[in-house]
Amino acid sequence: MAQKSKGPQEKKGMGCLTIALIVIFVLVLLIGGFFFFATADLRKSDEEVLKTYQPTAEIVEIAEKNTLTGKGKAAFYRAQPEFVNGEVFRKYCLVNGVEALACIGPKRGGGPFGGRQIHLLKIDDPQFADHKYAAAIHEMLHAIYDRLSPDEKTNVNSLLEQEFSKHADDSHLLSVKSILEKAKDEKKIKQSFLSELHSKFGVEYSDLSPELEEYYKQYFSDRPKVVGLFKNGGFNSRVRRMDEIKYELGTLAPQLTSMQNQLTAYQNAGDATNFNNLLGQYNNMVYRYNGLAAESQRIYSEIQDFYKYFNPNYKPPAEKAQ
Repeated sequence: MAQKSKGPQEKKGMGCLTIALIVIFVLVLLIGGFFFFATADLRKSDEEVLKTYQPTAEIVEIAEKNTLTGKGKAAFYRAQPEFVNGEVFRKYCLVNGVEALACIGPKRGGGPFGGRQIHLLKIDDPQFADHKYAAAIHEMLHAIYDRLSPDEKTNVNSLLEQEFSKHADDSHLLSVKSILEKAKDEKKIKQSFLSELHSKFGVEYSDLSPELEEYYKQYFSDRPKVVGLFKNGGFNSRVRRMDEIKYELGTLAPQLTSMQNQLTAYQNAGDATNFNNLLGQYNNMVYRYNGLAAESQRIYSEIQDFYKYFNPNYKPPAEKAQ
């Protein structure tokens, strides 16, 4: 039996399919090529970064003062740290986070695959300009944590969790944790908090476990100097104290409410003895609360011009009436 020849419609369909496949192939090549070139910086070795990156004098000073090793400098320069004005900072960093006046966000002009970049708010006020030393390295440690392999991250997380158990009553760290817990994703909360611990232990805390100190030696040749820069910083140390006060006030507030309710119950029952005994304790606690609130108000008045970039909705705590 003679075979049927393909009709015009069938030939046209095969031609359209071929063209479609060619178009898809070309698009895949273009997208793959774009992705390859867009992420070229992310694949550079530490040696390549140190050889090719040209930091500004101010960035070099930050690296030197923080005693960064070659590996530390490569991690810092890889994130291409840059000082930006208020407008740029608002665009890339204005979120209610836990680190003031610095962030690691999308690379400026880098596109969706361009990686992340450290943005530092430019501050000329000599009283607070030294925020750059601690804030920049805090963000560098976030970048390092993100680049850890799964096995490395598991090991580092274990060290961080062990260290945190020694600081379980640290009001500053608990305040940080409470901020991060506003997120809905539990896994994300845990990873974010561990990343914060990775940055904060490296920059702010002395006398860590020997294993954690050994880990940080990859990046710092003299970590006590790093901690000193943070503790002597005009801005970051004030923010830390405000965080501590906020946590303390949050602990005192429900206690005062409970005592108020108890005083009302004693008053309604005509129990003058217990009322007067509790009233003295209540007034002492109100005095303590108001002292902390006043301290926070004073600190905020010193840094509010810059703090608005970090937390624009912040309101200093109000004192309680006795």
